Amino acid sequence: MKIKNQSLIAQFEKLEINDFFGKQNRWTNRLLGYEEFQKNRDLAQVESEYNQDKYKVLLNQSYATVEECKFREFQSVNLDPETAMTVISIGDDIYNVKVSQMRELYYDMIQQAVKPYQSKRICELGAGYGFNLSLFEQEAYGGEYSSNAVSIAQKIGQDVVQFNYYEEKDYDFIRPDSTIISVHSIEQIPDASCIVSSLRKHKEKINFVVHIEPTIVLERNTLLGLFRNRYLQLNDYNQNLIELLKSQSDIEILELNTDIFGLVPLNSSNIIAWRFKK
Repeated sequence: MKIKNQSLIAQFEKLEINDFFGKQNRWTNRLLGYEEFQKNRDLAQVESEYNQDKYKVLLNQSYATVEECKFREFQSVNLDPETAMTVISIGDDIYNVKVSQMRELYYDMIQQAVKPYQSKRICELGAGYGFNLSLFEQEAYGGEYSSNAVSIAQKIGQDVVQFNYYEEKDYDFIRPDSTIISVHSIEQIPDASCIVSSLRKHKEKINFVVHIEPTIVLERNTLLGLFRNRYLQLNDYNQNLIELLKSQSDIEILELNTDIFGLVPLNSSNIIAWRFKK
């Protein structure tokens, strides 16, 4: 899969890798080992980083729509969605773009990634307050660990329930005739074994699974690719989703495209589509 809107991409300011990894980038010294940095991505880390830091600030505000909630989310980190600039990646190319342009490409990528694997229902694991659910016309529902995000979803009418990737019983909310998706949420699970084994128990209800996720890619061999793998290791993001799926005899990988799009260049999304063999 390639990013669709090539005419928009042609307008972007392209950055050289030396410009991106200059003194202004705090990750340069971390990746090279000159500055000590290592996270332990357990539930306490997720609770602090997401339930408290990201979603709690949004909880007591009023929203008419899910889009308004997303707008406030950007504002909460001092980014104006219409005028602020950010740095993204497409493949190994790095660009300076408006946040509004980044959003246009990102949400279109999600829709295009899921489109070949449609079912009657879309189920997102790690759905936050349900913004991605609004991108689909069919019945869309989700599960989310952060209780504050679930509360926000309920306020704005999104079908999201409490869900913990590590709790096998929490997968019981999956409905028949579903395509399962995850978007930058399995990155929070260093070892994806619990996810695959839990989904397997509901395989009769699952038509396809589509991941839009950063994860270790063993085949990366460019400087940026090696830095991406090291970035994932230092943040204790997912280490094994791709290799785990390849090793399962009852799983058929339908699509595997790496480093499609990065909201930040070091945390690039791979698209992995698969299903359980019948």
